[in-house]
Amino acid sequence: MKTIITIDGGLGRALTAIPALLYFAEKHQDEEFYVMIHGWDYVSWGFPQLQNRTFNPEQKGIFQEYFWTADKVISPEPYRVPEFYRGEINLIQAFHQEINNSTDYENLPLKYINLSQFEELKGHEIIAQAKEVHKKSKTIVIQPYGSSANICPKGVFDPSFRSFPQKFYEELVQKLSQKYNIIYMGAKEFQDKISYKPQPDPNMREWMGIIKAADYFIGCDSCGQHFARALQKPTSVLIAGTDKNNMSYPDEFHMIERDVPYYPSPMRICSFDSNLATRLNQSRIEFTEEEMNSAYEKIVERIEGKKEMLNKPKTISYD
Repeated sequence: MKTIITIDGGLGRALTAIPALLYFAEKHQDEEFYVMIHGWDYVSWGFPQLQNRTFNPEQKGIFQEYFWTADKVISPEPYRVPEFYRGEINLIQAFHQEINNSTDYENLPLKYINLSQFEELKGHEIIAQAKEVHKKSKTIVIQPYGSSANICPKGVFDPSFRSFPQKFYEELVQKLSQKYNIIYMGAKEFQDKISYKPQPDPNMREWMGIIKAADYFIGCDSCGQHFARALQKPTSVLIAGTDKNNMSYPDEFHMIERDVPYYPSPMRICSFDSNLATRLNQSRIEFTEEEMNSAYEKIVERIEGKKEMLNKPKTISYD
């Protein structure tokens, strides 16, 4: 039996498939299987049960080598799992349903990033560089903008509402920089004037090492929050245009979210309905000064441990 599992979409989505793929590998040790990951095959690196079985479709001859003789091709689509689009399970769990036909979420592997020594050392090197510039003892990595953000006449804008509003982000960085080293993760053209951006820009596995070495992570609905979750890093995430329950980890992270209704968006199902839902969710990105100040205060509380942390991440041992 020769099986091929194909994973498409963004980097965060590819990473959240890894627990299900590791589970599949454990249950099918004596079978021939391969994994095709569009653009992000390096998320499997470091796992012997996946690394040598994973390939990128942008290689010559893979159709003949892998697909022509396959008995089964699994193409999971979490966004079409009813429990997922209703906000009852997250991406990791939805991939598990699709790949393994299982709801046994408790036994999914907890470790799904395996960094090399070089990647970890690179992370510590970048943290040391930021400390040399900003002279603070603790370091925050912040990813304010997702892949759909772009520059318009009024500044940085994300039509999907997955990113920080520019004003919110810049005010937050201004305040946090008084206490902490700030490392900016994102496109250089969107960078603020305060944070430190490593040059040359680290690759994504090096960014994983940087987040692991940092004291705290702040992000939006983009890949960084999934890195932070896999690395068990204390995190705050802004959620507006998407559902915190299926696209993030509210039981483990501090959610930065307005107390206004969320209208579910049927992404990858109905594009027109998805666009209409986005219109209704516009108020979720319109943060007041009071809400921005509250988010800042809760982030500082969590970093300093002055009060019991809201939604404190579970302690997980990989020993």
